[in-house]
Amino acid sequence: MSACEPFRIGYVLAEYPSVTETFVANEIRGLLDCGASVTVLALRRGRGSHAPDCPVHYRDCAAPRDLSGAWRASLRLAREAVALERKSPSSLVYALRNVGTAFRFARLVRQAGIGHIHAHFGFIPTDVALMISRLEPVSVSFSAHAWDVYCQGRTLPGKVARAALCITCTEAARRHLNSLVKAPVRRKIVRVYHGTDLSRFAFEPRPEPSEPPRILAVGRLVPKKGFETLLRACNRLREEMPVCCEVVGGGPLEGSLRALAGELGLSEAVGFTGVLPYELMPKAYGRADVLAVPSVVAPDGDRDGLPNVVTEAMARGVPVVGSRLSGIPEAVEHGRTGLLCPPGDGDALSEALHRMLTDRPLRSRCTTAARELVEEKFDAARNSRQVFEAIKAVARARRTFTCRAGA
Repeated sequence: MSACEPFRIGYVLAEYPSVTETFVANEIRGLLDCGASVTVLALRRGRGSHAPDCPVHYRDCAAPRDLSGAWRASLRLAREAVALERKSPSSLVYALRNVGTAFRFARLVRQAGIGHIHAHFGFIPTDVALMISRLEPVSVSFSAHAWDVYCQGRTLPGKVARAALCITCTEAARRHLNSLVKAPVRRKIVRVYHGTDLSRFAFEPRPEPSEPPRILAVGRLVPKKGFETLLRACNRLREEMPVCCEVVGGGPLEGSLRALAGELGLSEAVGFTGVLPYELMPKAYGRADVLAVPSVVAPDGDRDGLPNVVTEAMARGVPVVGSRLSGIPEAVEHGRTGLLCPPGDGDALSEALHRMLTDRPLRSRCTTAARELVEEKFDAARNSRQVFEAIKAVARARRTFTCRAGA
């Protein structure tokens, strides 16, 4: 790559654009602003709308390759899939199914002159990225987030060892991954927070809560989000004050959560809005008096990292009450930028919400300090630059090593 050519990066993603993974689109946009050329290689189409302008290729549209004529390479990729996922039989099935995908994407990588592959999430997208590197002379990195960090521990160490770089989005995730891998590999694991678009989420704090106060919760309706705890907290909170709660998101627990709201007599007080487009989220924050983030550890071990809604709300001027779990305390500093309570404790959550809604000096201090913290640590442009520099460094190191080896 000459000094005048853009740094060409391929992004392997499970779906694109995604409704819930808007941080990926933000990151890609930031890389484009850094001068990189990004090509998305997606396994399936998503339903999101927040997508930057860059080439996108989907698995079902990539030109097929006759694997029968490349049996040695096919066998090599199959062996790589087994090496990556042998400790997870269910994931191994998907990895083997994507051998053909790796062939197709490898051709696109070669045609586009891509020199580095980055994957988001340490399961099948990372498998495909690493398989591509068996066919093309590219360096590989991947980002690990939450489910893959805490529920894929058996297979992640091998992927970190094979990749040039692993980026985590919280310090808690970095520490957890460090505990899984051998000491020499830990240098590959770096933490870069997801970025928040500060221009999109303008700081407009509400001086006084509404009547009745409006509680906002945002996320997929799945166990780790802890929305059952939130409903029970609202049930207790209404003994102290009127309650109005909006739950934004969709997922498999919607029916059971609606049923619980009915059992608790909260059907009129709690509204389930469904999934909102990313473009409408600033308005959702604008009508909220507090954001509740009642995350818990799910029965299978899954948990949140640092939900992006936390820093978006903080940027917007909405005070946050969250669980003392994973990476949430890295943004919500108890008593300074928000309030924290034990995961799954409805009584403690109720008390924290009541305090945040009634203590005006606390609200004012927290919203001001929260915005300052987001500007310091979670700015999208700055953090995308960190990702750009990190993956550019490993790509440069690989080219240098390859040149020396061929000398």
